[in-house]
Amino acid sequence: MTPARRWRPLAALVVVLADVVLLLLTALPLPLTAALLAVPVALVTGWALRRPGRWGASVLVLLQALLVLVSGGRPTDVGGWAAAAVAAVLVLATHLALALLAAFPPGAALPAATRRRWAAQAGVLAAAGGAVALLGTLATSTPSAWGLALVTLALAALAGTAALVWRTTSRRA
Repeated sequence: MTPARRWRPLAALVVVLADVVLLLLTALPLPLTAALLAVPVALVTGWALRRPGRWGASVLVLLQALLVLVSGGRPTDVGGWAAAAVAAVLVLATHLALALLAAFPPGAALPAATRRRWAAQAGVLAAAGGAVALLGTLATSTPSAWGLALVTLALAALAGTAALVWRTTSRRA
């Protein structure tokens, strides 16, 4: 069992770091927009962390998705796809952290099985984000004649991700 004084601040740190990195990714192409959105993001983050099982968590995830949408156009190179994958993983990591905070009362210790399951889900999430970024990079940099091969690879990646998610969620420790 992990005591609440250890795991709750760590989960909150995941949410805050996701906000900071998403604001930085938005600031690269649109510095003024990022500066204008920094205060609302900070306020909504405080609201979401104070009551993670309420509307604040949903509003924060939607606000983070908005940051991703306004941060740029369609990715066309490795850097663009990497940034898109990082942004998507951060939004989903925020969702995972807030769901974990909402699932346990403030003073409750985190069972080891839950910690392992949460870490496995976060690992699957990061691996899927990396795979999607790799596929996106391949899709934007290969000739159109390779389209069938890329579609096959994308479907294989989707099947692999589904298998990983099933394995992660069905295994009980």
